[in-house]
Amino acid sequence: MEPSQATAERLTRDEIDLYDRQIRLWGMAAQARMRSAKVLLIGLGSLGTEICKNVVLCGLGHLTILDDTVVQEEDLGSQFFIGSEDVGSLKLESAKARIQDLNPRVHLSFDTQSIESKDADFYKGFDLVIGTELNTSQMVKLNELTRKYNIPIYLAGSNGLFAYIFVDLIQFDAEDEKLKGSQPTEKGQISTNTEVTEVKTRTDEDDDKKVFEVINTRHHYKSFQQMIKTASLEGRLNRRQIKRLSSAVPLTLALLRAEHEIGQLNFLTLKEKAVETCRQLGVPETVLNDTYVEQFTKQEGVQFAPVSAIVGGAIAQDVINILGKRQPPLSNFIVFDGITLDMPIFEF
Repeated sequence: MEPSQATAERLTRDEIDLYDRQIRLWGMAAQARMRSAKVLLIGLGSLGTEICKNVVLCGLGHLTILDDTVVQEEDLGSQFFIGSEDVGSLKLESAKARIQDLNPRVHLSFDTQSIESKDADFYKGFDLVIGTELNTSQMVKLNELTRKYNIPIYLAGSNGLFAYIFVDLIQFDAEDEKLKGSQPTEKGQISTNTEVTEVKTRTDEDDDKKVFEVINTRHHYKSFQQMIKTASLEGRLNRRQIKRLSSAVPLTLALLRAEHEIGQLNFLTLKEKAVETCRQLGVPETVLNDTYVEQFTKQEGVQFAPVSAIVGGAIAQDVINILGKRQPPLSNFIVFDGITLDMPIFEF
């Protein structure tokens, strides 16, 4: 029996009917791999809520949510699993019934302990970890553990109109397909962290004039700590690209590099740290816009539902891609600018 056939048989007829539209998009084998995956989601804030909704609806097999926070008044405007009657209650206890109603086929676990209470063995059983709204030291420690056990991780956070995604899949092999052009794809290094390992061709069954390239790529990733220490754009951007570079990029990295509590950085301190980050990135200080510095100072750690919907959707889609092993993943740092609506991807 072919592997894809054996995998497909693990899906019930009800599941095939339920997920018919997405199976047509990414295939039966990819859907079955998602069904068997065990994912840990840390944090059920605004971002976590969006990610949770998307992966549960797509037919993920097992999802554990870790969150020890209590519902606050300010949560009500950005999180749709809770209501005003839940203020003062544990967020997971309030949200669990609504999450279960989204898709009863998904095996859900709700853990109301803190991330600090978990030892290394807790993470062993997961195929993927998603951490949201954590501080820098928590993300560094968490990424060290996921690397120890060879587990892919997504880390994400928001600062009002701005947000970021960090991806560490350690090493990931992907397969993609495109129409063959006049210049065939060649094997070899195509960027700092990505190489083409194999290229095959296939002819369309219904039109023999259509020839597709099936491209296998290998992606190498840095840890979160390596990324914030060594991130550089020197020599990689032309004048036009530098001029278009959002202030949100050095400001986001400046916040991640600074060990501080939310609200400790004032305008001058944040700008000073952002200037240092510009030097590390190899971009001129003129990239920094004082309006952005002021926005970051006021909005650090603030969660806006529209921003969370965009960023949470992007993470969920990439999680689906890597679990299904269908398309090249994000690599490896993304910044969302809610003012310009730009969302560039940087390979650091």
